[in-house]
Formats: sequence, C-alpha cells, structure tokens
Amino acid sequence: MFPSPGSSTERGREQAPTAVAVLTRLAAAQLSAQGIDPEPRMIEAGLSPSLLDNPDERVPVRRQIAFLNIAADELGDDLLGFHLAQSFDLRALGFVHYIMASAETLAEALAYQELYGVFANEALKIREGSGEGVSLELSYVGVERHLDRHQAEFWLTTTLRQCRLFTGRELVPTSASMVHSRPGRVAEMERYFGLQIDFGAELDLLAFARDTKELPLTTGDHFLKELLAGLHRKAFPYSAGEAGSLRTRVENAIMPRLRHGTPKVEAIARDLGTSARTLTRRLADLGISFSEVLDELRYQLAVQYLRDGTSTVSQVTWLLGYREPSASVRAFKRWTGKTPTAFRRELKRGAGR
Repeated sequence: MFPSPGSSTERGREQAPTAVAVLTRLAAAQLSAQGIDPEPRMIEAGLSPSLLDNPDERVPVRRQIAFLNIAADELGDDLLGFHLAQSFDLRALGFVHYIMASAETLAEALAYQELYGVFANEALKIREGSGEGVSLELSYVGVERHLDRHQAEFWLTTTLRQCRLFTGRELVPTSASMVHSRPGRVAEMERYFGLQIDFGAELDLLAFARDTKELPLTTGDHFLKELLAGLHRKAFPYSAGEAGSLRTRVENAIMPRLRHGTPKVEAIARDLGTSARTLTRRLADLGISFSEVLDELRYQLAVQYLRDGTSTVSQVTWLLGYREPSASVRAFKRWTGKTPTAFRRELKRGAGR
C-alpha cells in the first residue's frame, strides 16, 4: 500500500513557514459559535490551543491549513475561508492592513502587500502584476499548494474586500483564478467577486482593469505610511528569505500542469529555472526521484478529491492528469489495493464511524 501523506517517507521537507494566527483564531471562533469545542480539533491539526489567548503567537502554515480543513468538515462549510474573509474585522491583520490602507493609490497598496505580506504569512509569496492594469498573484513557498483551499480563498477574498474598502468603490475584477479545483460553478463566490472564477488554473490571481491602477485611496495617509515603514525597518532589519524544500517547489510546479496530462521532468525543470539533469540530480541527493514525487502527489490529491465527494471518479481521473481511466484504476490499485470506487466507499464508511 502507498504510504500515507505526512508519513516518515516524506523526505526533503524543511522547517515549515509560519503565519500570524488570525485565520486560525477566526476558524476556532466559528467552531465555538456553533457549539463545537475547537481545542480537540486544533490538537488534531498539531496546534496548541494556547495560541487562542496569545495574540503574538504565530502558527505553522501547514498546520493552519490542516486545521481549516478539519474545521470546514466539522462545520459542513466547504467555503469556510471565503465566508470568514467576508465577515472579520480587517484591522485584525495588523501592520500589513494599515500600511496598505495608508498608500496613495490602489497599485501602491498592492505593492505594499507584495513587500510586507511575507511577514503576515511566510508561505505566501505575493507578486504585484506587471500588466496594464493592477493585479495580485500568489505562489506558495515551503508549503505544498495542493494541501490548501480555504487559506487561498480567504486571502484573495480579503484582498478584494480591502481594495473595495480603500477605494470606496465596489470594484469588480477583470479576472480571478485559483489553482485548486472546484467542479462546477461556485455561485455564491462568483456573486461576491462579480465574475466567473477560473478554478484549476495555473495561477492564484486577482486582476483589475487598467483604469483602477491609479485610483486614489480614501484611506491614504502619507504621514502614517512613513511612520509605519520606519517602525517596520527598525523592528525587522532583515529580509525574510524564501523558505521551502526542493520537493515542495517541485510539487507546486507539478500541480497546475496536471490538468494538461502527465507533466515531464523537462517542463517542471524549466518552470523552476533549471535543467532536467540538475533537477534530477538534486532530487536524487534527497533520496527521491521525480517520478516518486509525482506519484505521491497524485495519491494525496486523489484522497483529497475522493474525500471531498464533489468530483466523480472520471473527473478525479482527469484532475490527476490521467487520460485513460484504466491508468487511474491501475494507480489506485497500486496505492491502496482497491479501485477508485471501492476506495471512495471505504472513505465514506470511515467518515460515518
């Protein structure tokens, strides 16, 4: 049987990046509001319940993602990150929110998010787009993108809220996309964003039209901006480096390519700015191969998709990059000893216990 995700066979992982625990606390509060004790769920995700009472305690991003998945299941809320982003007090984000609000234009606000966002979440590399309009792209560093859904939806929804608040306008993006898949339309989210969201895309992206780039912010404050930037330089006289293992970077490069079929090592190497030979050698130094990384990633995604219950077996086959159902069946039997249909039944029985 294939080793389970999180097992000791996952080699090449480095120290996990951390984040301010705002999202963890919001999810815990939502559980409590529904009469569900969050502490056992936090412990299950590897989190200490003490962080609920310590506003300065940071949380490992991978564990925060695990807790969000557990909380969403407990609450029966498949859009938990999106829902939390709509209702919380944006000021809870602290420094990053205030320095964005102090900017003079929308483009400058997003540039500040790119510059300072890493201090709020070390796993999220934020890049302000360079096109004619203004846009924001997310990429994951040190955390496997395929594990996440709620955090990405929370971050992009929160950014849209901030853009609307700062400009005093009900801005509608020209495009919005997310790397994770959601079969079918997500009407509630699309009503909020004002457009159809492209799931299963190659980028986590929020983009606005050209005429929004120089929109003035109603919250702009030059003196506050200079004060905050100066305080931040004194408090953090270093630059947060890019954490993250080679294996994680390879997985994150593979994921958006899967919907196009089985990715080749040559294509992934190009995405990472190296050669196939160098990538193969560096993975070998970690005791793993490209095919092993691809195979285990497919297994983890398969379990995730089948547990969600929103995708048919044929859709899961396509999402994993298989173009023939027989190839998917052979892979499942190798991983689990069962067909995809039988494995899904087993997951459902386990959930009902």
